[in-house]
Amino acid sequence: MERSNAPPLKTLALKSSPLTSHTIAWSCDAELAVATDDTLYLFLPEYPKKNDDAGNGVGEFAKDLGRHQFSLSFRASSIVRPDPAINAQLCAFAGVKLPSTKSGEDTNFKGVGAGPITGTGGATCQPVKLEWSPNGLGYNLRPILAVMHTTGSIVMLGEHVERKLSTSTSRVRGFKHWKILWGLGARLPIPDQSRGKGFRKMADRIKSFSWAKEIASGRALLAYMNDASQVVIISVQFYPRRKSPQSEELVWEVQEIARFDGNGPHLNEDEVDPDFVPHDTSYALKWSPWTVTEHSRTATLAYIARNYVGFRRVTVSNGWGKGKKPHVEVDDHDSVSICTFLSPDAFVEWEDAVWIEDGVSICRGMIATPFVVKPFQVALTGPLSPILEEHFVRNCGTTYPLEEEPEVNPITGLVIHPPDTPNKPDAPLYSLVRLSVIPTNLCWYQTNLPEESALPQWVEDIGRQCARAVSRVEARFGVLSDSDSEPDSEDERVKDGAVQSTHPHRFRIWGLASSPGGSCTALLASKYSTQLPDRVGGVRVMFSWPRQAETHAARFEKECTTTEGRVWEWLYTQDDLNTDAAKNSSFHPQSQPASHFLFQEAIQKQHCVFCDTSLNSSYDEARCENGHVFAVCAATGLAIMKPGISRICAVCGLSCLRISEQARIAEQHQLGADAVVESSGEMCGGCGGKFVA
Repeated sequence: MERSNAPPLKTLALKSSPLTSHTIAWSCDAELAVATDDTLYLFLPEYPKKNDDAGNGVGEFAKDLGRHQFSLSFRASSIVRPDPAINAQLCAFAGVKLPSTKSGEDTNFKGVGAGPITGTGGATCQPVKLEWSPNGLGYNLRPILAVMHTTGSIVMLGEHVERKLSTSTSRVRGFKHWKILWGLGARLPIPDQSRGKGFRKMADRIKSFSWAKEIASGRALLAYMNDASQVVIISVQFYPRRKSPQSEELVWEVQEIARFDGNGPHLNEDEVDPDFVPHDTSYALKWSPWTVTEHSRTATLAYIARNYVGFRRVTVSNGWGKGKKPHVEVDDHDSVSICTFLSPDAFVEWEDAVWIEDGVSICRGMIATPFVVKPFQVALTGPLSPILEEHFVRNCGTTYPLEEEPEVNPITGLVIHPPDTPNKPDAPLYSLVRLSVIPTNLCWYQTNLPEESALPQWVEDIGRQCARAVSRVEARFGVLSDSDSEPDSEDERVKDGAVQSTHPHRFRIWGLASSPGGSCTALLASKYSTQLPDRVGGVRVMFSWPRQAETHAARFEKECTTTEGRVWEWLYTQDDLNTDAAKNSSFHPQSQPASHFLFQEAIQKQHCVFCDTSLNSSYDEARCENGHVFAVCAATGLAIMKPGISRICAVCGLSCLRISEQARIAEQHQLGADAVVESSGEMCGGCGGKFVA
């Protein structure tokens, strides 16, 4: 694989606009998701394969100028009604059969929650937030996508293939197996053995949620907040379960683990009070990184209430086995309490690093009010702070923002850059964007990165378009010529010896997301005319990536947890990164995995199944004396002699024998159990990537 053959990052034009901000998310596998008012866009990354490097060094992507990264995309309706049938399979895994709908029965959604309007129904079901799960929670160990809707439900989307149907020979990823997996909230049924029917309908109207960082393959925690400001922690599992002696099935298990009050210490005030300020936000929850000890791991869950940010510790004991209920402890009160003025749509972002100070694990982050950013630091271990007594906001002086906070342009996107781990910066390194971009607003992009850091490409692009001035006639009739010559139209009027001009464009920024390693960013923005009503919906996804002139000291990368994430960073980073993905046998054929030596005896005994002649093997194919060609298993080096016994890696394009087939060959040649590659069979034995299907 050559870096020069990587498909270029090109601005994506979408045909509808978001309903809210923060509706763009990048997964740990570099999958990109964007939610607009009625459409969900999914984009899958593509990697140049071995065949792209053939010939004169000009790859397939370099030859096809129309090909660009994220050209493999899917567009689907994001309006999903909270139908109980969504969780039919989830309940079936727990041995519960949902009652069928009776003929003539009213199936309209009756609403949920304590609100006078939302509690009686909802006319629409539009997305307001989306977030990818941690690695390893879905099929092929991929992440799944959670989308929260205005009806108070969360719907999980992702790939799912029945084991008996997972013999696909497709060599590229697609959306054939994407489906709605299950959901939470809004009267959706979930298994509950304490109920007589074996299930209960969730009475929560969910207004915010957040995934915890990765714990283990197929196991994760999800936190959500309902409209009564109760914070609920859910355990989610996805694992194979033996269905019969000859077959197994992939099952989901969803259980409520803990629930605590997230109203904060501020007493309720009269909503008709002239000092009352709404405070609700769809981004009220955010998990910190885990700090891991010998017996457990601990994270802090930040939650937002009225003019308050609380930090609640959650501890998970090690040894959480598949199919077992985790042992989770939630502290009785917040470890840290921060009273500050907050407006609607405030949010919290954590730095993805844990620091050790005086034997205590420390994590830092930023609070967006959302007009200003305020840094904070929280101890993940050690003693808790005293309980903050209940009081009114006027008692702690948070009724109004401080006088030195005059900003009125809200922050709609903030990324905290991964730090250079040996050198702890004084404050988290961040970049933020604000909602409105007009020629007179120079503070829509802010960062505290070192001065030698180059501006993102989308900053220059938007700034150049906003700063451009043309005559009013050109702006009004859309004649946006690149010529710098003055217009000669007689309709132009000269005032004070100068031609009247104007700035024809303004932008609105909807969100900002960073790539798995933090080196690339994706901006969600829409462009409008300043002269005419612009009723044509649409939004753009604009990208930035490191430049050749940018020094490594001015940019930092975090360690990616997946091969897909590492390869992405390697492809779009100009420096020579010391990554396993770049050195792996999938990209450098002269090297071989150590597991190949375990099967040397079996490899030598293999013969062509067509003519029974000996095989001459290379790293990716085996050829017999008569020219018959077979793929070679990247994990074992064995030739793959028949269909349906291997899987294809989506990163390197090589094939790997299934674990069951490896075990059969090892037993046949009496190689012992140690010869089987030590993996679940869900990752490529060559590069560690995930399979196509």
